[in-house]
Amino acid sequence: MTPVQLSRPSFNGPIALNPSDAVLAQRLAKGDSWALDAIYRRHAPALRRYARRYVDAALAEDAVHDAIARTQQALLGANRVVDLRPWLFRCVRNACLSELDRAANRRNADVDVDPVAAGGADLFEVTTRNEQLRTALESMAQLPPRQREALALRALDGQGYDELATHFGLKENAAVQLVHRARRNLTAMVAA
Repeated sequence: MTPVQLSRPSFNGPIALNPSDAVLAQRLAKGDSWALDAIYRRHAPALRRYARRYVDAALAEDAVHDAIARTQQALLGANRVVDLRPWLFRCVRNACLSELDRAANRRNADVDVDPVAAGGADLFEVTTRNEQLRTALESMAQLPPRQREALALRALDGQGYDELATHFGLKENAAVQLVHRARRNLTAMVAA
C-alpha cells in the first residue's frame, strides 16, 4: 500500500477557535474554504429547519446548499460587509420561493388551456359551439318533464342511478331506462 501524502491546510493568518460570523464572512471573501465549511456547519441545521417550512426535505437541503453557494459567490473577492445569518436565511427563503414558483409553473403547464379563453379559437369555432349548445338546450326543453329532470340530474348534477330511482320512486333498472329514453329523444331532436 502506498502512503498517501496529505496536504497541509493553508490558513491566511491566525484562526480563532470560534470565530464570529463577521470573521467567517471576511475569510470567505478572501477565498478561505475553511470559512465556508465553518459557515455550513454552524448555520445549516437552522437553515434546513427554516426551509422545511416551505418545501420538502430534499428541496430544503438544496435550498441550503444554494444559499451557501450564493453567499460564497457574493462575498468572494468583494469588500462587502454582510450580516451573515440574516443574509443566509434570506437566500434560503428566496431559493424556496423560486422552487415553489417553478413547481407552480410546471403544474400550470400541465393544465389544458381552453382555446377560447386563451384567445386561440377563431370566431367561427366559437359561434358553432354556441349554436350547438343553444340547440341542445332548446331541444332539452322540449323533452317530457320527467325525462328532462332525469337527464339534468344525471348529466348535470352527476347523480347515480340509485339516487335517481329513489328520487322518482322507481327501481334502479327503470331509472336507467328513463335516462336512456331521454338521451335517445334528445339526440333525435338535435339531429333533426
